Amino acid sequence: MMKEHEVDQFVIIGRVKDSFGLKGELKVDAYLPASRWKKIQKVFFKRKNGPYVPFEVEKVRSHNRGSVVLKLKGIDIKEEAEKLVGAYIYLPRGMVPPKGKDEFYFFELEGLQVVTTSGHRLGKVTGVIEGRSYFLLEIDRGRGYIPFVKELVGDVNLEEGIVYVDDRLKELF
Repeated sequence: MMKEHEVDQFVIIGRVKDSFGLKGELKVDAYLPASRWKKIQKVFFKRKNGPYVPFEVEKVRSHNRGSVVLKLKGIDIKEEAEKLVGAYIYLPRGMVPPKGKDEFYFFELEGLQVVTTSGHRLGKVTGVIEGRSYFLLEIDRGRGYIPFVKELVGDVNLEEGIVYVDDRLKELF
């Protein structure tokens, strides 16, 4: 049984989009680059209000842009894989593979200040939400979301604790 304080130490690394093939593989919307997934040996699945359920990773391979095909030990037929569709995939923070220079993970954005290029503060990032076509930065003021696209989001500076966004966004907040 997991202790309550350990739950906060988990980060979402993907979501099961569908089963893949007949041998129990899963198509996953990957929130980490495919190269990082290949270093992962154990993942945790969770549905809303459900417990974290551990699975050993048997194999991972790149699929389409932004997705991987994941094979778990003990999930060997399509029907078993289909039971996991819609579940989120987590890792304990300490098990997240190291990132490269000038890279970041979405969970690291939480708590950062959102500032326009002219210095106008819009609020803090309270989460990153998966939209239909792109991810959205959730801002604590509750006035909306900022699409995480290069046209609107510029530099992310983890050391300064700032996400720089296009100056046009100050009119919306």
